[in-house]
Amino acid sequence: MPVILRNLLFSIALAAALGAVGCGETTYEFDPVSVGDDGDSGRAPRAKTNQQFLRSVYADLIGRAPEVYDVVIALGNQELGTFRLDEQTFLLGGLDAVGDPAPMRSLIASGLVRHEEAGVLDKEEVGDPDDFIRNQFRRFLGRDPNTYELQGFRDAWDNDEAVNPRTVIRALVDSREYQSL
Repeated sequence: MPVILRNLLFSIALAAALGAVGCGETTYEFDPVSVGDDGDSGRAPRAKTNQQFLRSVYADLIGRAPEVYDVVIALGNQELGTFRLDEQTFLLGGLDAVGDPAPMRSLIASGLVRHEEAGVLDKEEVGDPDDFIRNQFRRFLGRDPNTYELQGFRDAWDNDEAVNPRTVIRALVDSREYQSL
């Protein structure tokens, strides 16, 4: 039994006992109280399925869903064959084929963040790194970074030449928070 509930029950029992020995005739009424997990607060994150991840990372990074292409194989002017390439089916097959899809998810995010449709700025094009970092938190996690997160990203930005806008975005997309529902 949780400590708070035990203390509450003890207090009620003590008040009842004191009332029974003549310490008072006051009666108190309380609104109903629920104890425990009533909804989503405090729930453990549930991982996105590979399909949910794939569709969300496409939408968030390049602003579209995975597409289907007709690939034509030709030699000179002669068409040798045609086949369909469905990005989602192809990538989903790879994600579902491995025991731990996290490394594959990271590779997909890395490729998409470098895609021309992603429109990610170069480091020298970013005017205010703090503003950029805040905007990426809002874009990918739907919230502002806390003080420590902002400071950690900013320290890495300032002190490591390898850290750039793509690095920030990949860190957020690779995070447990982004990959959870």
